[in-house]
Amino acid sequence: MALLFASVTLSANDDFGFRFGLKASPNLSWFRTETSYYSNDGINLGFSYGLIVDYKLTDNYAIGTGVNILRTGGKLNYRIIYNYEGQQIDTDKRREHYLRYLEIPLTMKLSTSEMGFITYYGQFGLGLGANLRARADDRVYLSEGSTLRTTDVDISDEIRFLRAGLIIGAGLEYNMGGRTSLLGGITFNNGFSNVLKKDNPFNPQAPDPSAMNNYVEITLGIMF
Repeated sequence: MALLFASVTLSANDDFGFRFGLKASPNLSWFRTETSYYSNDGINLGFSYGLIVDYKLTDNYAIGTGVNILRTGGKLNYRIIYNYEGQQIDTDKRREHYLRYLEIPLTMKLSTSEMGFITYYGQFGLGLGANLRARADDRVYLSEGSTLRTTDVDISDEIRFLRAGLIIGAGLEYNMGGRTSLLGGITFNNGFSNVLKKDNPFNPQAPDPSAMNNYVEITLGIMF
């Protein structure tokens, strides 16, 4: 253990080894679904923040990871059978999701050599998130043209605990001196796991809904 700690400490002082940073990233998120009677109904504005950890293997290659608190979501429109004043109404329901995850990315980061204080990079890999919170605002369209609205609905039992996504990103670092640099980039996170867990008992035509959550974020940060 002592040897391992010593090697990590030495590597942190070399050109290679660990670098740490902090990030803040606004995002636009939405759902992709192929389930009948389900459709994307708009985007949500979200946000993530957290710790960046890069392990530099060579001058141009590094392994990227870290810990993010991710706020994402989206809007879905789908058919339901709704019980209203003793009558069964076949109608539309619009649900705006507000989801929060603890996400751990694992990426390969490819960088150029420094050119006039600027280093450009591209990265790709996977991200795995654990759901921390799930809320929704619901809107049910009634037969007489009125709308029934419900806000801040707890939907934790309808959202899967894990979310997986493909990460593709690019950006640049501006060297402020030594190992410190400012970071700016754009990342596309393409979710490929179904985030909906609970079957839809209110529409027998679509009993097993599936939706993947995607988002695009702008990353702003500082590396040390």
